[in-house]
Amino acid sequence: MTNSPCNSCGRYQTRSVTVDAMVVNEIGQILLIKRKNQPYRNHWALPGGYLDQDETTAQGALRELKEETGLSADNAEFLGFYDDPSRDPKQNVSFVYMVSQFTGTPKAGDDAKQTKFFGLGSLPDNIAFDHRSIIADFSLRLVGERL
Repeated sequence: MTNSPCNSCGRYQTRSVTVDAMVVNEIGQILLIKRKNQPYRNHWALPGGYLDQDETTAQGALRELKEETGLSADNAEFLGFYDDPSRDPKQNVSFVYMVSQFTGTPKAGDDAKQTKFFGLGSLPDNIAFDHRSIIADFSLRLVGERL
């Protein structure tokens, strides 16, 4: 399959990079946001968004965390990247980082309408994108068993 430019605009179809933060509190709960916008409006998701120019994926994940939840963090540990074309309607590729040390109290901002910590055994049914699989990968890394 070759990537040829659009006949109208001349641009190539490419996939964008997104970043997500897997925030874990001191009792092992995962922070999710309820999405304000489509796709997946009113579904729960990891805080995240598009990578900006001139930032690393880790910097982008921490920036998005701050914008969507108000939480600040200085360090993030790489969990993995997710590139299955079916993971997102726009086929974005996501780099996911774990954050376990943060300051502040979660408060919805930017693209989030709500924030909430969930236990690994009590996740909501309506989770956006492939974030349930990402959480399962985190669980496997954390305790050695898949959710």
